[in-house]
Amino acid sequence: FVRLRYRTAGGSPAMGESPEGLIEHKLYYWVKTKIQDEYKQLKPEYVAQKYGVPAKELFSYWEKEIDCDKAVQTLPRTLSLIIFFALMLLSHEMLGPAQSIERAIRFDIEENANFAFNGVGTFGNKNIQDVNSFADFYSWFRLGFAAIYMPQTSSVSEGSSLPAVNLTSAETAEYLNFNRKLGPIKLSQQVAKVTACENPDLLNVIDVSNDTRCFSQSHEFFIQPTDFDIGFLEYVEDTSKTVWLDYKDPTRMIEELENSSWLTKDTNHWQITVVTYNPDYDILTVTGIHFLLARSGRIWKQITFMSLKTRPYANLWSLAWEILFFGSILTIFIEEVYEVVTGIIAARNGGKCRPMQFIREYLGIWNAVDWVSIIIAFTLLGMWIATCLDRQTLEELVIMLTNTCYAQNASGCQDLQADLLDATTEAGLLAGRTSLVSSFYPFCILLRLFKTFSLQPRLAVVTRTLWTSVEDLAHFGIIFLSVFITFVFMAMGFFGRTVPGYSNFQIAFVTLFRALMGDLDFDAMEEQAGRVIAGIFHITFMLTMLLILLNMLIAIIMDVYAMTKQNAAHSDPVWYDVYDYFSRLWQRRTGNRLNIWTAKVVCMTSLQDKNDKHEEYGKSQTSFFGLDVTEDKETLITFETLRELVPQMSDEQVEQSIQESVEWYAKTTEVTVNNQEMFQGIRQLQQAAGIDLQQATGAIRASVDLGAMESVNEKVQEIAQNDLKDLLKATQWRLDKMEAPSRSRDLLSQMVSSVRMVQDEQLVDMRL
Repeated sequence: FVRLRYRTAGGSPAMGESPEGLIEHKLYYWVKTKIQDEYKQLKPEYVAQKYGVPAKELFSYWEKEIDCDKAVQTLPRTLSLIIFFALMLLSHEMLGPAQSIERAIRFDIEENANFAFNGVGTFGNKNIQDVNSFADFYSWFRLGFAAIYMPQTSSVSEGSSLPAVNLTSAETAEYLNFNRKLGPIKLSQQVAKVTACENPDLLNVIDVSNDTRCFSQSHEFFIQPTDFDIGFLEYVEDTSKTVWLDYKDPTRMIEELENSSWLTKDTNHWQITVVTYNPDYDILTVTGIHFLLARSGRIWKQITFMSLKTRPYANLWSLAWEILFFGSILTIFIEEVYEVVTGIIAARNGGKCRPMQFIREYLGIWNAVDWVSIIIAFTLLGMWIATCLDRQTLEELVIMLTNTCYAQNASGCQDLQADLLDATTEAGLLAGRTSLVSSFYPFCILLRLFKTFSLQPRLAVVTRTLWTSVEDLAHFGIIFLSVFITFVFMAMGFFGRTVPGYSNFQIAFVTLFRALMGDLDFDAMEEQAGRVIAGIFHITFMLTMLLILLNMLIAIIMDVYAMTKQNAAHSDPVWYDVYDYFSRLWQRRTGNRLNIWTAKVVCMTSLQDKNDKHEEYGKSQTSFFGLDVTEDKETLITFETLRELVPQMSDEQVEQSIQESVEWYAKTTEVTVNNQEMFQGIRQLQQAAGIDLQQATGAIRASVDLGAMESVNEKVQEIAQNDLKDLLKATQWRLDKMEAPSRSRDLLSQMVSSVRMVQDEQLVDMRL
């Protein structure tokens, strides 16, 4: 290979050589050097002074500096956006007070509304969770809930001799001391839909009641429903069975309901609804006590709440956080619109009408993140305005309801109570949707934060790692989901009969993922399938999913992370960028420096104007500026050229830009050396040192003549001038960059070390 290379240099030019016998430098591709000097180490200052820098590398350096400046500018604003949104959300939701009220009501209903009293009648043995039949419901309603929510007499301590006195209307209007009852109690129900039976022939044979109806399972729950399930459950009220209960004689009215068979097997969902208002927190609370009759015969119980603050701007801090947050969003919107308008105008300048080309370049992932965050923020603003209007209507209805009910107008009180419940339900649903969108919006802010991180190489390590490994993660995800879903079906088959967490696919998927994270109910699995089967399933699942696949996932990410971190190691830390940003800002304010973005645009425009005069430059890719000069590797930008292209730049900034762009290119460019090129460099060292490879090999096998070695040493010292030193540095550099097995690297390192010893006036090592 080496002989062929030299022979080619003597004849026709080899690949990569110019007609004058010069070839490209291995690092600085725009520098032409002699053969054997392609690995010579050149200082960036020398390259910048003598050769300049290609336009592509200059623009790449400028873009890096612009991105770092953007990171310094946008990071504080993004962090402030998070803070403003968090404070606005907390002031809107009133999480602490609302949760305190709801917990107090829930505790009172679950613990104090008892039935199944003992003979003395002082201790109830059952609560709402023990309601398993219609008779249990009427007992709980009459003896338990009515006693705590609709008391007729005052409460006295146990064993006290004080008599219980009748309560006044003002006293019965209070609940848990600090809550005010609004209007009567509403009882409503939903009737199940009748559907065809799956096996009507068998039903006709065994049925003795002549009731051959079957009911729809659209509202069926196989495990305990949550507040979220009830909140999004469709509830079609049968208005013919709606009942309003006042506070005068609750026992009589409940007994009338039981006598009239208000509940039948046609009922699949009924609820008790009450409205209270807490003046200390200015919170209106709608409490719903739900009973769902499953077609299996079980009655599910759940208590839900809907709390709203009637005056959201009683505290002016809430308005202040809103102004700051939506003001920041408006600023981002104006900046994005300005960028689009100026980009389209720039695309049309000089007759180059390429607005669609600009739009394609503009629609990147990070600009999409900006627009999504803007759209969702304005959507939140509209929903919040509608919520405030609904709460104003609620306040007016509460005032009208209170005046009407106190005036003993029963029909008007019920009508207003129905209007209040409907308005509260609508306002609560809108508030719930607003809260749901608000809960997801921090994810948009997180993406904006990642956008800011992506502008600074040290901060972009995580985002670039995920983006680089997305293909590997996608292929791994296919394998992971395939194996995981297989285990889900296995778990449903083994444990689905008795373990609630495996009753259907959706629930089993979540349960098994929780098991993967360590939340595993092994006792329930063992009780259903037996200790052996449960143990084998558990061990196999953990070995496959946790110890193998999840560790492979970590290995995939860490492999890419190591490469990304290595590439970012050449970049400056973020605090250096902060210092550089303020330093450049001060120089711009004093008139000693031109903005980098302005310099880039002026330089691109000047190059474009020159290229328009020479048609041979029109073969490159085009952008909205016409020719994509940012990808031009042929045009070299020297100090004089840059001064001509951008006359507004000072001489100091011109020299600094070109020199730092060369230094940045040298830092971020990886040069690899194959084995052939490495051996070529070693051969050059041997020839320069006057050492024959065969003699060196024989010296290892035979005894070494120290006198002969000293003569070789003297010969080497005669030629050990700057040429040999440069050659040694270049060879050592090749060794650092080469891609070779470890043994080859060790042998080559030994040879280079031996020549270095000769150069340093030491005895020739026996390994040579």
